[in-house]
Amino acid sequence: MTSERPHQQVDAVLLMGGNIRGNVDEYPEGSFFSLETLQQETKSDEVLAVVSMPGWLLSEGVQFTHSGEPIPGWIQYDDGVQQDEENRVTHVAGKPLEANRIYRVATKVSDLTNGQCPQWTKYYTHFPQVLPPKGAYFNIQSELMSYFAQTLWRRLWDHMTDELSETLEDGEDILCPIDSCPVERLDMLDNAGAGSLTVEDIQQALRDRLGLSVDDRETTLAEMVHDFADMTGNGEVTLDDFEYYCDEMSDSLLRGWINSYDVANDAFDKVKGEIFKQAATSSINTAQQTSKAP
Repeated sequence: MTSERPHQQVDAVLLMGGNIRGNVDEYPEGSFFSLETLQQETKSDEVLAVVSMPGWLLSEGVQFTHSGEPIPGWIQYDDGVQQDEENRVTHVAGKPLEANRIYRVATKVSDLTNGQCPQWTKYYTHFPQVLPPKGAYFNIQSELMSYFAQTLWRRLWDHMTDELSETLEDGEDILCPIDSCPVERLDMLDNAGAGSLTVEDIQQALRDRLGLSVDDRETTLAEMVHDFADMTGNGEVTLDDFEYYCDEMSDSLLRGWINSYDVANDAFDKVKGEIFKQAATSSINTAQQTSKAP
């Protein structure tokens, strides 16, 4: 299997406030976020794209729209972006802002030249060639639905992992690793024993296994989950797709181990460098003291 899903990595998501229009400050914990709520928050034809944006321009744009009272052009941002007391952006993607770095920013392209942020309008009007082509745009609602679908499929996967794992009477654990048991997982969701999953199977799993409130007359989300679970892209969810997802989970675990190893190595190198620095300083001081001795 060689099918791969394209992923666009971005450094930040910036949206002007007028694009998120539900007028809800905070949804109550445990409340149900429905398709109707999503449609209230964003218009069905709203599209985003990934644009190249210098760090200094990103910072100036956010600072300008945050300098007064909230307006439709007020720039909202993801959790990785941070500001200081003077509304200057200090961090992007959780790391200190680099003024001359070109960041990949997901935003509504038309907002870049609508005049509500003069800095952005001036820059992108002067350099229109850096704007992405319309073929690279993606729909906000569809993207959010895809994200929800991916998250729910992972939750179903984790639920099956827990259910397939057992604890014996003597206390010994029999675990089903998160990247294995594809046959057993398919059997758990395949209600008809047909060797493939239907949208109805997904809908039932969302209700019975995850406890979600679903209506059989509205299967949009189940269809999106089914589409995501179809890893091979042939329109069906079969054992091949479960095996493919097991491989993806293995790769994800490996990347996690590699990242942990790299972080540990970086920490070790910093400590080692500090030890060497202290040792060298100590040697220099000793040599200086020796040379001054009578």
